[in-house]
Amino acid sequence: MILTIAGRELRGGLVTPLLWVLLGAGQVVLAWVFLKVVDDFSGLGADERVVSLSQELALNLFSIAAVIAMMAAPLIAMRMLSAEFRDGTYDLIGAAPVHLYAVVLGKFLGVAALLTPLCLLPAANLTLLLGVAHLDPGLFAAATLGLWLAGLLFGAIGLYAASLSAQPGAAVLAAFGLLLLFSVIGRAQDLSLPGLSLFAWLAWNEHLLWFLLGAVRVSDVAYFLLFTGLFLALTHRRLANRRLA
Repeated sequence: MILTIAGRELRGGLVTPLLWVLLGAGQVVLAWVFLKVVDDFSGLGADERVVSLSQELALNLFSIAAVIAMMAAPLIAMRMLSAEFRDGTYDLIGAAPVHLYAVVLGKFLGVAALLTPLCLLPAANLTLLLGVAHLDPGLFAAATLGLWLAGLLFGAIGLYAASLSAQPGAAVLAAFGLLLLFSVIGRAQDLSLPGLSLFAWLAWNEHLLWFLLGAVRVSDVAYFLLFTGLFLALTHRRLANRRLA
């Protein structure tokens, strides 16, 4: 049943123009960043290059891709719950003899499948340099993994926000608010005691940075999986309350 729901959401996402618009717009932005980084790097002398081309591309290309995925996730997730609440189609699923965990996981897998192409766009751009420049495939593999894990977190947050309201616009705003909070909360550490690092730990971008540097740490993987699971659990609780009401 989980795969059935996921397949339904995937097919629904593929026939709507939203995903293709997001992919097209994302590729335009990433192509510009890619060409800008390569052009700036090639214009530097050997003694002026602080880091390698691979590191420059990983830090710039994948960080922009993360922002694009963060903006795209709420737009993709809103139609899976919020729009169904508004149109009344969720009542058919809610009344069916289906466990709520299957509904949540199925819709989450649908979001993840639709976000995966966005997360692979940076790697697709890097194939243009194969055989032309010396690149670090391990670094890009780590960066791609980190970007995909961040995309899963964004999708889970978007799905939870979509479960809060029957108005897709309000759900998108709620998701953007949560994502913005998790993006800037690390700055709060500057206002706190020097030894207090909780705020920095809560920020997703602080964990993604290590992947972009080529380091796959268990703590960073656990962070993304933990908060992804947390927001999926919150989504399950929200749907359970809706079923009881």
